[in-house]
Amino acid sequence: MDVEGEVPAAAAAAVMNGLGGAEEASAAPVSAEQLDVEAYAAQYSGRTRLARLLFIADRCGVEAMQLEALRMAYDEIKRGEDVQLHRDVAAKIGGRLGPRFGLDQAWVDTVTRRADQRKEKLENELNGYRVRKPYPFTFPRSTCCVMAWYFLVCDCG
Repeated sequence: MDVEGEVPAAAAAAVMNGLGGAEEASAAPVSAEQLDVEAYAAQYSGRTRLARLLFIADRCGVEAMQLEALRMAYDEIKRGEDVQLHRDVAAKIGGRLGPRFGLDQAWVDTVTRRADQRKEKLENELNGYRVRKPYPFTFPRSTCCVMAWYFLVCDCG
């Protein structure tokens, strides 16, 4: 909840660390030079972390901060399986961080092959269910055995 006159936590920390003057009043709580990308990104995880890092890389005017955000996004993407996002970030980096942060075609091929295998396995499993189950819903064999036993023992049927 925002209260009028309340100082954002990041701005308060910047003032306490001597990074900003208390008399400065700006719309942004922290300027681009003061933002610690790693500390900011550490507050998030997963896709949200990636989205925040890419937002910083796209909107920040300081090249060092853009490259830091892109480097962290690149490392985060390599932990996942989003091949297209990897291509996009590698293109945004454009070799400015060195050869290690370029398009890793071997990784792309491995992830794509693994995804294709998983898709084929799931499709085969789905087709198996379609063939075995002609009715919209049937009980699994173990459930049918339990139900038959219950009706025989309880004399409910």
